[in-house]
Amino acid sequence: MPPASIQQLAAFSFFAALAVVSALATVMMRNPIRNAVGLFVHVLSLAGLYVSLSAHFLTAVQLIVYVGAVVVLFVFVIMLLGPASEAPSDTAGRLPRGIGAAAMIAAGVFLARVVIDLRPERVANPPGFGTIESVGRELFGPAMIPFEMASVLLTAAIVGAFAVARSHHGKVSMSTGEPSDGSSR
Repeated sequence: MPPASIQQLAAFSFFAALAVVSALATVMMRNPIRNAVGLFVHVLSLAGLYVSLSAHFLTAVQLIVYVGAVVVLFVFVIMLLGPASEAPSDTAGRLPRGIGAAAMIAAGVFLARVVIDLRPERVANPPGFGTIESVGRELFGPAMIPFEMASVLLTAAIVGAFAVARSHHGKVSMSTGEPSDGSSR
């Protein structure tokens, strides 16, 4: 396997850093719309990582399935339920957040050092690795049951989140989007 060029390493590093930052933004933002935008940027950065690794089929699947379906579904559910009009109050102070951030940074530096020290030699991929045919054989072969279980789990999580959100907002008419009990949101 030929060594990676400086441009390939720079692209990979950029998309990796963007993936980490956007993942943190996704879970740390308080506004659900901003969470969805963070998820959108994260999924795009993962697609960029796949391109930098020459996994073009995975890039296409990432964009079609996650950007085209999952992120759009999340935004649809957020818009259907309506984002919260006011941000939740900040009950925790800045000190616990700072300690948590410092602990995460220290753990990241430690893990990066361990990974760098234990880095194995690069091994060439077998012929046909990463092709549409090999991915299809894996998905419809030994990985079919776990793949389907993950899809059922994702569907159950979305339905559960929708049910929890509806119970907090009261009953909403599916045809008009207005509260059905006569009260306003």
